[in-house]
Amino acid sequence: MLVIISKIYFLCKNFLIGISLIKVLIFPSALIIVNQAKHSLKNNIFITNNLKGKQLKKIKYSNNFKYKREIGEIDQIMRNYGLVDIQELDSNIIVSLQYATTNNFLKKNIYGSLTHAFLQKDVAEKLINASNNLIGIMPNCRFVILDAARPLSLQKIMWNEAQILENDKEKYIANPIYGSLHNYGAAIDLTLADSSGKWFDMGTPFDSFDELSYPSLETDFIKTGKLTPKQINNRLILRSAMTFAGFSYIATEWWHFSSCSFDYAKKHYPLIVSHILAETPSFNNTIKTKNIIPEFKEPKAKDINFRVQIITSDNELKITDKIFKGNKVEKYYHNGLFKYTTGKYKTLEEAYKQLIQMQNNGFSDAFIVAFNKNNRIGIKDASELIQ
Repeated sequence: MLVIISKIYFLCKNFLIGISLIKVLIFPSALIIVNQAKHSLKNNIFITNNLKGKQLKKIKYSNNFKYKREIGEIDQIMRNYGLVDIQELDSNIIVSLQYATTNNFLKKNIYGSLTHAFLQKDVAEKLINASNNLIGIMPNCRFVILDAARPLSLQKIMWNEAQILENDKEKYIANPIYGSLHNYGAAIDLTLADSSGKWFDMGTPFDSFDELSYPSLETDFIKTGKLTPKQINNRLILRSAMTFAGFSYIATEWWHFSSCSFDYAKKHYPLIVSHILAETPSFNNTIKTKNIIPEFKEPKAKDINFRVQIITSDNELKITDKIFKGNKVEKYYHNGLFKYTTGKYKTLEEAYKQLIQMQNNGFSDAFIVAFNKNNRIGIKDASELIQ
């Protein structure tokens, strides 16, 4: 298998100051190609991690249209929290909130009249920077916002109405007990579209309950052919533009980007409590964080670890039982059941290798679980806490 190592030079005025010497991403099994890059960057690689520390250009808003629309109750609530409508600032960014459609894991519209993407103002400015940089390199490429600010009340609806097993629910939905950066207007779910509006192929749909959606496992999936070089490349384009602008991504969702940590959000932004006006705190023209009483407390990420759960039992088992096939296991009690895990890992990648080993050893129903110290939490919650 040929491993290609090359170096590329390119200067792009929309990426400020230019990007001088960039080391090419070494990727097993495939050379990742960007077909649409400006200045004939065909046959070069779009880099993800080499842009940190660069100075961002001054924000420029799109002003090629006049944006007027009727302001509904939910929109007014969002504005009262100090959030901004992204399309009022930049018409290049497409908005298609999936929870305002039936194209989501709930198969129903839970957002009602909320069809516009709201974010904290500084988060919106970072996103516009990312969009400008992306268009500078790939003029026919656009961001598509799939989700943005989300009131905690809607987070609870998502959690309560999800018709999936409790274990799967914890994997893919932020528990409203802990909340999400979406509940502060500090996180965005995104994909990419071409000039015709066609979404890029990212290997899985948005909100996929599948490990194929995990950025942390992409290397394994391209080796096994579960994801194609083109699909990985599309994800790298999205991540490159966002991380250069100052966003971070989590291990479990290719579409999710955070503007800051939980600690920062709690100190600087109000929690968006409800989408219902009667349940929303009173605002005296301007919003102040201290006026909002959070409904949850973020668990401190002191010891996040991932384990592989191999057995669940109504009755307590001895850890020396033959059913464990000689594997060293640990027991915990959760949701009325005794559960047994093997291994303790700091990253999903390490846990995934153990998962494959356990599945090959006959534990076909094994899956990855996450803990904060010895308290079981959701994998998505863990991924957000350790970013």
